[in-house]
Amino acid sequence: MDEAQTKTESLQEILEERARILGEVPAAEDSGEKISVLSFQIYEELYAVELGYLTETRQSVSLRHVPCAPSHLVGIINLRGELLPVVDLCPILGLPQQPLRNTIPALLVLSLKGNKLALVADQARDILTFPKKEIKPTPLSLEPERAVFIRGELLVENRPISLLDVEKLLQDQRFTGEGS
Repeated sequence: MDEAQTKTESLQEILEERARILGEVPAAEDSGEKISVLSFQIYEELYAVELGYLTETRQSVSLRHVPCAPSHLVGIINLRGELLPVVDLCPILGLPQQPLRNTIPALLVLSLKGNKLALVADQARDILTFPKKEIKPTPLSLEPERAVFIRGELLVENRPISLLDVEKLLQDQRFTGEGS
């Protein structure tokens, strides 16, 4: 009888533990704001732009060069009858600039309040979605001229992705043609 009573008590304990585990309310999923971005590569670094600013991506695009243009303006493209400036962020972000090419591997067409431009990229990569709280601040070691266009950093597989501040980029006088 002792053995039967021990088995019953043991079974009772197991059932109570199962009931306790099953009765726990699972942790609610993070319902915070999320951000969706397109990651892309420039030189050997990864960057991202929010999808809300991205109009389209193009691959292997022929480019018309503009004589006597600033180093960041590598040319223009005709996109369905609209002439768009093509901007190389390398000189702006302090990266080595590639020699002028007639065909660009990838272009990201960005738009904000009617202002459009196309960014040169070596490769458009992935669409990623993150909780906004995962955006880390811009590193303090980043040069101020470069940091002004970086909104923060995301980590993907322990590799940093710099999130571009598209609003600051499209409102900069180098791209709007305003100012000196």
